[in-house]
Amino acid sequence: MDRATRYGKLLKLTGKYGVYEDKKRAKGSERLWIRELPDGGKRSVPVTCHGSGYVLGVGLIRAIRRRLMLTSEHGISNEEFYSK
Repeated sequence: MDRATRYGKLLKLTGKYGVYEDKKRAKGSERLWIRELPDGGKRSVPVTCHGSGYVLGVGLIRAIRRRLMLTSEHGISNEEFYSK
């Protein structure tokens, strides 16, 4: 089950799956996260950012994982995703 997580920690967790933050494409309090897929494609999602300590809610985390293809549907379990 997804859980509320700090912005910086979630970016680090997703980083092990090829996700990075494109600060140049930020607008206001949103940052663009991009995931380069193994097949050469890319997926992106805007993520609210008010600093690395900002806590992202469960709903937003679910949306991020779905959009970036980081769910059990795509072979990444919650346990694998949240493990360090």
